[in-house]
Amino acid sequence: MLFAGAHAVKAQDVDDILKKHEKAMGGKEKWEKVKTMKFTGSLSIQGNDIPLTESIVLGKALRMDFSFMGMNGYQIVTTSGAWMVQPGQPKIDTVKDDMLKEMQKQLDVRADQELDYKSKGGKAEYVGIDSVDSNPCYKIKFTDKEGNVSTSYFDTKTYYLLRTESTVKQEDQEQEVAKSYKDFKVLPEGIVWPMSVTTTMGEIVFKTIDINPTLSEKLFIPQPPAAAGK
Repeated sequence: MLFAGAHAVKAQDVDDILKKHEKAMGGKEKWEKVKTMKFTGSLSIQGNDIPLTESIVLGKALRMDFSFMGMNGYQIVTTSGAWMVQPGQPKIDTVKDDMLKEMQKQLDVRADQELDYKSKGGKAEYVGIDSVDSNPCYKIKFTDKEGNVSTSYFDTKTYYLLRTESTVKQEDQEQEVAKSYKDFKVLPEGIVWPMSVTTTMGEIVFKTIDINPTLSEKLFIPQPPAAAGK
């Protein structure tokens, strides 16, 4: 009876934890009003700060502009494809296969913070208590409808998502990917977003986040490097 009771508590905890997480991030009603977002900030890699701007039409298109040593580059991701121009390179590279699928996941901003796993046909399982940077966290395993598994860590006090871990397959090789989130900020629209995101590449620190800015469709059409940003 005690064994059965423990599992019942765990099943209940998953929904309770995720509902409190959703509320902590601003709530479903406020997030449903978000259609576009624009981020400005910088990516720190091996002592270099790379300025970047990211514009997103939720679920449809994303563009990241960046510069390195005075040269500009960009990355565009849409539901139909992805393209990249590296700083100083004269051509547009088209992204294909597994890498494309992973990049297209960036279009779902809410999924990045585990805010709509159920609508995507995913499942969640309570694993236990762990810690991230000495912060006690609820550890939850997510499985999407394709069978991909990831693990998320939610702060037991704030219910913010502090870390995610997953396995990504690229070119027939599996790679462990982790993201850490901190410096959460309540935006004027009432939603919450982390102002610092750390990945294997480095740390991205956002300076500004605009909600529902007007974004031109032309922004998401690949252009030759000489015309990029015009």
